[in-house]
Amino acid sequence: MIPFTFASLLGTPAPTAAYIGIASIALFAVMAVLVGPDYDQMNYPSKKD
Repeated sequence: MIPFTFASLLGTPAPTAAYIGIASIALFAVMAVLVGPDYDQMNYPSKKD
């Protein structure tokens, strides 16, 4: 079923929009892996011990 979905998306008259959508989803997935589970503490100021 998934190959049919991608084939219909890329077979539209304006396939560039589908490429951009798929690329943005892939970019967010990569960034989610890079940031990881420590995102909650990313913007906290550093503490001086």
